[in-house]
Amino acid sequence: MQSSCVYRECMRNHAAKLGSYAIDGCREYSQSVTGDLCAACGCHRSYHRRVEVISSAQISHTRFPFMSLRRVKQLARLKWKTAEQRKEDVNEEEEDTEETSTEEKMTVQRRSKSKFTAEQREAMKDFAAKIGWTLKDKRAIREEIRVFCQGIGVTRYHFKTWVNNNKKFYH
Repeated sequence: MQSSCVYRECMRNHAAKLGSYAIDGCREYSQSVTGDLCAACGCHRSYHRRVEVISSAQISHTRFPFMSLRRVKQLARLKWKTAEQRKEDVNEEEEDTEETSTEEKMTVQRRSKSKFTAEQREAMKDFAAKIGWTLKDKRAIREEIRVFCQGIGVTRYHFKTWVNNNKKFYH
């Protein structure tokens, strides 16, 4: 099925060379005898806003399943529970409700936050000060960073993230 289109107001910025914004106020594309130029403003048809016109035969009437506000809140609460609690709750809810879809069973897994001990933070602070609070272009000391991270028990990625998040407080 093809949909026809209608061209509306002109969107061409006539003051672009001056670094400003000004349009000419042409409200609707008027077909000219010369082709694709607007009879009203002289701009090409592509400068005019294109609007797709869909016939009533093309519109499909799809019904969305009704979901109560109570059910939506239950799904929102389910999103943030731990894995075991989610499994238990989903099993209980399946018994309570008639309809359960795959969308309702899908949940978002939150990423765990890195936690460092006071000793790790102090060691990372001292080492970051030693290397200048940046890991950019530090290929010469890459091995030293790796050994340091293994020594205090953090990954290089977590160390890099910690440096980027804390340099404004200590540097």
